[in-house]
Amino acid sequence: MTSKAGKKPFRRETLLYHQLDNDVVRCNTCSHQCTILKDTLGLCKTKRNEKGILYSLNCGMVSSYSVNPIEKKPLFHYYPGSYALTIGSISCNFDCPWCQNWSISKTNPAQVLKPVFTPPEEIVQKINSDSRITGISVSFNEPTLSLEYAIDIFNLLNSEIYKMFVTNGYMTQQALGLLIESGLTGMSVTIKGDESTVKKYCKADVNKVWENIHNANNQEVHVEIICLIIPTVNDNHQFYKEVTNKILSINENIPLHFTRFFPDYQFTHVEPTPIDTLEKAHAIAEQMGLNYVYLGNIYGHPLENTYCHQCNILLIKRTGYQISFFIDLELRKCPNCGEEIPIKC
Repeated sequence: MTSKAGKKPFRRETLLYHQLDNDVVRCNTCSHQCTILKDTLGLCKTKRNEKGILYSLNCGMVSSYSVNPIEKKPLFHYYPGSYALTIGSISCNFDCPWCQNWSISKTNPAQVLKPVFTPPEEIVQKINSDSRITGISVSFNEPTLSLEYAIDIFNLLNSEIYKMFVTNGYMTQQALGLLIESGLTGMSVTIKGDESTVKKYCKADVNKVWENIHNANNQEVHVEIICLIIPTVNDNHQFYKEVTNKILSINENIPLHFTRFFPDYQFTHVEPTPIDTLEKAHAIAEQMGLNYVYLGNIYGHPLENTYCHQCNILLIKRTGYQISFFIDLELRKCPNCGEEIPIKC
């Protein structure tokens, strides 16, 4: 059962770090690879160096969980119509001023007044006791910061339960490898902008995100890419073309989602993304050769649907996060023209 915190149940030695001189350590969980002095925290505030040993401070610190359709992640080619138990913790390793989940991503373990410890076995029990659930999604805040906890849960679940991350993609290659070894099969990765935009707003290197997308795809992890289009930040044709070219260089069948921004956190002064802006982004990516391009956060828009990229027949009709029409794709082939449809189901 869930229990109140006692004797530091959230504190656990991290899996990925190495010791330097004078009790200094380098964290190897995310690509910031913080050098952390004795008795100080890393950038994400969830990693603390105590006498040369690096500890995670948020293991089992679950901020929220809910049962969601996989389309909400958004993943459109990964077990469409299924439901996943979605769990999240706190804090983040990016500094995005438009964050939609800022109430948890901008919080660190020391700020949680009454933390509650949720053991991995309890998460597994929730999954196994609900017949709707066929997978787990680690989301809400950046899941890489819960690496050890996620791996514990993945290792306790049977292979029929799919395991996925909604992530900014800024884990190290070592962390990605551990997750895949533990059963990670899906990733929804958000690309925040081009190199200068991500450096300016997120204090990160987007090239490392693309490296992870490339490596995950090569290791047969299902990847879908999400671009939240924010007026004045990344709403330009150059960015749409850059994202498209990057995906084409990896796999033309990786789905790309252009999603609508709504004002939040420190970006309440920015207007919602115009729908025609997103439609232009969609047209550019499709004309350049991507097979599956979607729009999101526009309820009932026809570009939420899945069409065969060869004959354009409707395969899956979506309204919001719900599927109202679904052609049998068990054989992963278009029933009209026989074209292979890259979809996990």
